[in-house]
Amino acid sequence: MFYIYALIFIIGLAFGSFASVIIHRLHAKEAGILWGRSKCPKCAKDLKVMDLIPIASYLINKFKCRYCDENIALTYPFLELMMGVMFFLTASLAGVEDIALLIFYLFITFVFVVLTFYDILFKEVPDEIVIPAFVIAVIFMSVAGVYNLSDLLIGIVVPILFFGTLFFVSKGRWLGGGDIRIGALMGALLAWPNVLIGLFLGYLFGAVYSLFGIVTKQLGRRSQIPFAPFLLIGTYITMFWGQKILDWYLHVL
Repeated sequence: MFYIYALIFIIGLAFGSFASVIIHRLHAKEAGILWGRSKCPKCAKDLKVMDLIPIASYLINKFKCRYCDENIALTYPFLELMMGVMFFLTASLAGVEDIALLIFYLFITFVFVVLTFYDILFKEVPDEIVIPAFVIAVIFMSVAGVYNLSDLLIGIVVPILFFGTLFFVSKGRWLGGGDIRIGALMGALLAWPNVLIGLFLGYLFGAVYSLFGIVTKQLGRRSQIPFAPFLLIGTYITMFWGQKILDWYLHVL
């Protein structure tokens, strides 16, 4: 069993490298984000297979491009490592017995990591990632019978209305349009009533981060922070522990 999880970790590293390519091409508005040769972000030299070994290539080349000798941002190996760790964690939580479910959760994990890094780096949420993920989540949850249709629909509508109202009232000052689409994705993954737990955790983590930033003077009271990562963290936790959290809450009441 250890070898299976080790293999999933290695696969995660490879997908982390792929995620770096997607993030770069999306931001650069390049056509064909899924195809084409990887290039050095500094000199645009086509990278060979030996340049694309996750983590190892950076260590061997001392975090420099071996063609132009320019430093490579630590974001790239960190993203690869993060994806590997998250793939391993997801497989540990979801189990490897149900292959279809495991593949789906690994796909969602990949999407979450990409969206998190993209929002942190560029303060926006790409529709090219969110919308396909939402469609796939709705189809999978419906076909697999994970939720009944009414709970799924309510779970999607509630965060859309909630974030949409905040967006309309604040005229986009409190959150962006991308957060509304993240809310729809949350609803498709969590359904009703667990989507409320995901929203609560997302706001809780965001508030703690903001408070810490203000106390340490890293943030001002009017500073804008990328909110999608906190919503995605709340969603991830709720996907695997949502029912336990809900049962605990009802027991306390």
